[in-house]
Amino acid sequence: MDRLTVCSWDTASCGAAAFMAARDAAAAHNAARILTCQRIEAVSLAPCPLGCPVRRSGREAFRYLAALAAGLHSIALGEREILGQVRGAADDAQPRVAAILHRAVAAARAFRKRHPVDADAGTLLRLALRCQPTPSSLLVVGSGPTAAAVCRSGRGLGIPSITVASRARPAWLPGRADAWHPFETLAALPAHGLAVVALGGDAPVLAPPQLPAAAVLDLSTPRRTDPCDPRVRTLRDLRAEAGFEGRAALFADLDREVERVLAHWAEDAASPVGRFRRAVELRRQADLERIARRHPEIPRPVLETITRSLVAHILHEPSERLRALDPAIARAVAAIFDVSESA
Repeated sequence: MDRLTVCSWDTASCGAAAFMAARDAAAAHNAARILTCQRIEAVSLAPCPLGCPVRRSGREAFRYLAALAAGLHSIALGEREILGQVRGAADDAQPRVAAILHRAVAAARAFRKRHPVDADAGTLLRLALRCQPTPSSLLVVGSGPTAAAVCRSGRGLGIPSITVASRARPAWLPGRADAWHPFETLAALPAHGLAVVALGGDAPVLAPPQLPAAAVLDLSTPRRTDPCDPRVRTLRDLRAEAGFEGRAALFADLDREVERVLAHWAEDAASPVGRFRRAVELRRQADLERIARRHPEIPRPVLETITRSLVAHILHEPSERLRALDPAIARAVAAIFDVSESA
């Protein structure tokens, strides 16, 4: 844990050149990487080799990872996508780094159970409209998950007219004939009350005449709108308005969960709980190899995620009960699962 290092780059609403520079710098760290719409994180057990804007280490770094996975650093409090992004980084990481990321995810999941918040990228639309009238028409530029979430949120807000412009008609879009227009016809569309831009980094930067709307919300990273367009609000603007100072109590509650996770992690393999969980983990790894051989069509990271999540869910309650037992009884129970005892 003392060697844990998390290097961070703030990429919210940055330009393409700054985004590429941050991505290349993170790649040079030879670390597990977490890429979100706001930041790039490089997680490793080595010192920061090239320097970075923000660096955390040791327990501070672990707390940061847990808070990141819990959605406490997200603009939309409790954003659900970030948990999967941290878990996905663990699937591609070296075993020791993966173990740390999985522990951070475990702390975040326990926290989320006590503080359930169903937030996604569509919540950003609600945040943007908190202090202004709901527009009568919405233009969504893009076809990915963020665009889909914005459309769902717009329907939930009761916006009567929602139009999508993208290169191909999204599969998630309802079948109204006038709901979708090709990206190439964007500039010729009627004026809308609000345009939300949710494009990938390979899309062109949209000039003001290409966005027929009274106001524009750019949720893209890197930014896909003209920095000189006065109509545009960005992720960085929303973050400045998010009120992170009101989350202090939530961070304190997460810290208690982090301490619990770290205390349990400190149990060495000789303890009853450690021996019990190690024996089950060895069985999981053996079964994982067997499943992978029988089902090569299933990606290895998917199998890893499913089996880890299942085992963690099953072991949580038995582990807590084992900790509460008399030590002698706990050792006897753990020995039942210890493969070395029956060898």
